Amino acid sequence: MGRWIFHFPTFAWEQRKLGDIVDITMGQSPNGENYTENPDDHILVQGNADIKNGWVVPRVWTTQVTKSADKGDIILSVRAPVGDVGKTQYDVVLGRGVAGIKGNEFIFQTLNKMNLNGFWTRYSTGSTFESINSNDLKEALISIPEEAEQTKIGEFFEKLDNFITLHQRKP
Repeated sequence: MGRWIFHFPTFAWEQRKLGDIVDITMGQSPNGENYTENPDDHILVQGNADIKNGWVVPRVWTTQVTKSADKGDIILSVRAPVGDVGKTQYDVVLGRGVAGIKGNEFIFQTLNKMNLNGFWTRYSTGSTFESINSNDLKEALISIPEEAEQTKIGEFFEKLDNFITLHQRKP
């Protein structure tokens, strides 16, 4: 019987500040009188209530565009609870409870893991209202491989997430 031998390239991973490797847009809430229930208006993402199972789910709309994120961007909750993360399949307006991040699947998976590991809780210790600011996000250190390896790792975990979701839907 033959033996399988796998050779994986070993690229050095670097510790980098999140703000040095991705563009981050902190949200700014539109004026309340501009909120609507009209799906023809702009989708407003205010916080974790607008993120379900890793995706933005439209719930509130607005006629006023303040800060925005594009289809495919990562959305991170920056107010209680901090760290919930999702992707958007829409162009959206960012309320002050979220940030938009232009990152690949590897960055999405890394942010998700940081949240699961309680990374963001250090920012809320001793405060009455859990939140993180732009500087907290930009200064957050993450370990990152070179881009080709990021792509492979991101694609692997995306397929794994899809596989798990598919099996969770089975009766």
